[in-house]
Amino acid sequence: MRVNCISNTTFQRRLKNSEAREVNKLHPQIQNLLGHTGQNILIVHDACLPVTTGSDTGIGYLYSKEGLKFLNDMKTLLGITTVEVHPQGEYNISPKNRFCCPYSGSALSLGSHLIPPAELIKPEYGALLTNTEVQSLINSNTAANKDKILNWENILPFNSPNEKILKKAFERFKELPANSQLSSEFREFCRLNNDWLEPLGLYQSLLKKYKTTLKHWEEQDKHLYNPDYNNPAKQERLNRLLTENSNDIGFYKFKQFYADKFLNKSQNELKKAGLKLTGDMLIGFSEAEAFAFPKAFMKGKEIGWGLPALDYNTILNPDSPAAKLLKRKTELFARRYSGNIRFDVAWAYLSPALEDAKTGDIERRRLNTDALLKMIEDTIREVTGNKYNEKNLLYEFEASEQDFILDNEYRNFIKKRTKVYSMQYMDKHWGYLDGFVNHQCFTPEYLVAGLGNQDVLPIKNFAEIKDVDFSKLTKEESVNILWNIFGGDIKQFNHKDNFEFYIQKYTELCQKKKAQIKILSNTYNIPEETLLNSPEKFAQAKAAESFAGKNTMYYFTDVLGRNIVFDADRLNGYENYRYRIQPNYIDEYTRAVSEGFGINMFDIYEKRFKLMGLDIKYPELFKKIQKYKKIIQDTNQPKTCINKYISIVGCGIIFAALLFLGIKNTKKQPAKTNRLS
Repeated sequence: MRVNCISNTTFQRRLKNSEAREVNKLHPQIQNLLGHTGQNILIVHDACLPVTTGSDTGIGYLYSKEGLKFLNDMKTLLGITTVEVHPQGEYNISPKNRFCCPYSGSALSLGSHLIPPAELIKPEYGALLTNTEVQSLINSNTAANKDKILNWENILPFNSPNEKILKKAFERFKELPANSQLSSEFREFCRLNNDWLEPLGLYQSLLKKYKTTLKHWEEQDKHLYNPDYNNPAKQERLNRLLTENSNDIGFYKFKQFYADKFLNKSQNELKKAGLKLTGDMLIGFSEAEAFAFPKAFMKGKEIGWGLPALDYNTILNPDSPAAKLLKRKTELFARRYSGNIRFDVAWAYLSPALEDAKTGDIERRRLNTDALLKMIEDTIREVTGNKYNEKNLLYEFEASEQDFILDNEYRNFIKKRTKVYSMQYMDKHWGYLDGFVNHQCFTPEYLVAGLGNQDVLPIKNFAEIKDVDFSKLTKEESVNILWNIFGGDIKQFNHKDNFEFYIQKYTELCQKKKAQIKILSNTYNIPEETLLNSPEKFAQAKAAESFAGKNTMYYFTDVLGRNIVFDADRLNGYENYRYRIQPNYIDEYTRAVSEGFGINMFDIYEKRFKLMGLDIKYPELFKKIQKYKKIIQDTNQPKTCINKYISIVGCGIIFAALLFLGIKNTKKQPAKTNRLS
């Protein structure tokens, strides 16, 4: 893998091949000396991975040369050991504002967006599509902002171009010999997963018929899988629908089979590169899953975010429908991600907040036991066997005190479990290693800390927060300040509750930042005034502090130094969760680092080495750290690509002259441009 020029229009310094090889060897050596002996995680929404212009369907793919190349390059630049992706289930586009969030997707099934259509051309996948058909999908990606924003409309709807060519692929798949390897694998996949494949496939078929949510369906069709629904014609109706919709259900199973296959292929490719893939097990279930397993859910209750709540009245009984469904979800995630799982809203397994779907009233329960977590862990242990590793289970216990009170009892439950926490709310007792260890009694081996994920502000936005007296500003002036920090749909500030909420949040974060400046100033011997007045110096100090522990995490937008808010919470609109990584991401990364943002791992190493006195103990290694810090951040370094381009131009002139002199039968060779590989 090398990091070289990727554009004919930029001549910023890149790592040479020999330097890239050395850097890959330096990361583990340096991290070990710093006591970082766990995971260094890059969190990314895989659909946002880069795609070249000529092959752009509207989204990126984890299993694509461009996607895998990006992750390989991040391994070289950041020394990452793990790639964590957002939930990869079936997504829906909100009819209200076209918002498409992976955390409201399905829990049991995978999304067909995991299938790269270009791969279906290959014989090893059945040669199910033609070049012309794949090109038609690419040609249909005509959205005006397609270079920057995911075009889910080209991929997800029933009548989308992507669905249409997948249907063609399915028809050809059915013609494969019954004894072919793919046909045999498909039958086995269906046998092992039919408990959820059949009802979810039927739900999708009925959804096309009704074109509306489950509550608006005919009563008998709402309850096809509900054993408590007493209707003598129910089973006959179910059997008839399964027969009438058998082709649609078969198509659904076909997509699940290939999505699973390509997820497995992606995991194997990352493993070859020395990277581990971690999946994100969302807390909720989709409407389709509530239709398929109604006895597992409480009537009229939600877990939050409009998601159906498992039956917490019976869930501690391992034989209850709720417990069985939770275990089934866990089993699927354990298999798909080899036991490497991040648990979304993990505190809800200890202290669920059950919201009444009609009144909005919230009942906060204390289960006073970690039985659900043990149930989850036992399930993963059964799937992974002797490869089971408790430290690969990452629990999101970060929540407000209103949702999850970290008292002695709950602290005991989470003590020997790996927790993920951001540094957004860092203060003297929280949000950094010493605070977590000395005040919260967390063990470093069981803690993943980092700048944040999609739930908190990008470090660039947070660094630019400063004192503002909103009482002296007009509402328009206030909204502009808030929107520049919190992003999202600016029209949402028209709601009084939102406006007041973010005024308060801005003020609280401003106070948090001041408290953090004191900590960072004392730790890294940087004057408080410098950190207060220089957002880039503040961001760099925060990045260094994020690497104090044994496990770290970085969100891909922070790595690229963006001020784009990926998840804007109350302000979410069409563009959120759709921001793409450009094909020229190295240019974006280098530019961000040179401006003081982005994640320059060697700047982090330098600060941590000085703090720990390792610069004196290992002077030669420290010189290498400083060397690569400068190469990565300095755009005024020697322009290593220029001579090559000059040579190409010179050769072109000579060649033109030879043609002019009448030399025949000479074929021009295409100029070779260095690219990431």
